[in-house]
Amino acid sequence: MTTLGIQVIKPETNLPAEGAEEALIDRFSNASTDTHGLGVSIVRFPLGIRRPWSAHTQDQYAWIISGNGIIASEGKEIKLVPGNIVFIPANTMHQHGASDESDMTQLSIIGGEKPRKDQICLVS
Repeated sequence: MTTLGIQVIKPETNLPAEGAEEALIDRFSNASTDTHGLGVSIVRFPLGIRRPWSAHTQDQYAWIISGNGIIASEGKEIKLVPGNIVFIPANTMHQHGASDESDMTQLSIIGGEKPRKDQICLVS
């Protein structure tokens, strides 16, 4: 890592999302900035495409940039619109992606050293 502190990073682009290969991800590598445990990406979900049910070992924020989508946890589903920010606590089984009527693009931030033990919540 450079000693200047500030870096301009070129993201890895058009990567398929695991389990939803039709969705594309632009992300930067943690190794490029030496930021252990922090992931930032833009995820573009085509109409009706959702990631499979999964859980992360770290907290996640998903900021809906465009389109409409859903976030679901066991027994609960929330419709998402541009401007919504969703908090997904570590180790929470969830599924998210585009609605059946629209594509959806989200900014995803995953990380943190001390995961919270809350439920999925709509922040905005």
